[in-house]
Amino acid sequence: MSTKSQLNDIYKKIAQQLDISDELFDKAERKYQDIGIWIDKHTPEYKIDIYSQGSFALGTVIKPLNDNDEYDIDLVCEFKNGIKVDAKELKVDIVKPLLQKYGDCDEPKEKRRCWQVTYNDSPQFHMDIIPAKTNDSFIFITDKDEENKSYDYIGSNPAGYIAWFKERMKVRLKILKEQFALKEFKAKIEEIPDYKVKTPLQQAIQVLKRHRDIMFANDEYNTKPISIIITTIAANLYNNEDNVYDTLKIILEKAEKYINDCKVDGKYSILNPSYTGGQSENFADKWQEHPERAIAFIEWINKAKEDILDNPIAFTSITEIGNVLKFSLGEG
Repeated sequence: MSTKSQLNDIYKKIAQQLDISDELFDKAERKYQDIGIWIDKHTPEYKIDIYSQGSFALGTVIKPLNDNDEYDIDLVCEFKNGIKVDAKELKVDIVKPLLQKYGDCDEPKEKRRCWQVTYNDSPQFHMDIIPAKTNDSFIFITDKDEENKSYDYIGSNPAGYIAWFKERMKVRLKILKEQFALKEFKAKIEEIPDYKVKTPLQQAIQVLKRHRDIMFANDEYNTKPISIIITTIAANLYNNEDNVYDTLKIILEKAEKYINDCKVDGKYSILNPSYTGGQSENFADKWQEHPERAIAFIEWINKAKEDILDNPIAFTSITEIGNVLKFSLGEG
């Protein structure tokens, strides 16, 4: 029977293999910063800020399943000086042409809240750029109702979410930065970028996202669990465990109960913990009209628990454990 220590080492190494390289991270960061500078320069009537959100900012980005696929970089394009246009005008008439004029790219693909664009000089990643405007301490992001083909603004707080996520793992992050500083002879911990170290929470999320990607590789019914819900549940359940295995264990064993405990009047409610402006942002809002997505999420949690916790524990050799895990986490 394998030990917790064995499995922890394996999951830690898997997460490291799934992670984006420092070189590619730096390249992506330089690219979106350059886009922000260019757009700001070419829109003198507005003050623009482009910044990362989602997995890239949270340190939970993973390699695509296929080496020919692109990394997904989530960005916010925020108009800061009280721009007074409706959501469709901001998204379609202002932001889309700017993205096209910036550089050589394919036609931007419109998603519910963003434009997905790949620039030909950076084929390793595509950018999901969400148009937004400032609203006091929060922002309004564009949101398209696909059924009615209408646009509106909804409140959000991506910067606040990142701060909340880091707060959830701050104890472990501080310890890891101290260890990194000793190893690399860095005098000041605050000079170490967050992406240079990975907490067990971040690595557990990376492992879970890879398991999800493989399980839903042929998702015909659009029920694939979305990353923001996985991340929010995982961070809420994390208690600064010091290893990946225990982090995975607490998430997978408690997630279903957490989801049910968060219901409001019988409706699923996974709220954005950083947004308190008006109506709360519910990441599981689509589960009410698409209950199959909630069912798929619970089924995935139970399958991940079986594949990641239950099955590997029965084996002792690395080869045997690898043979078990390759079906749920990939050959690589």
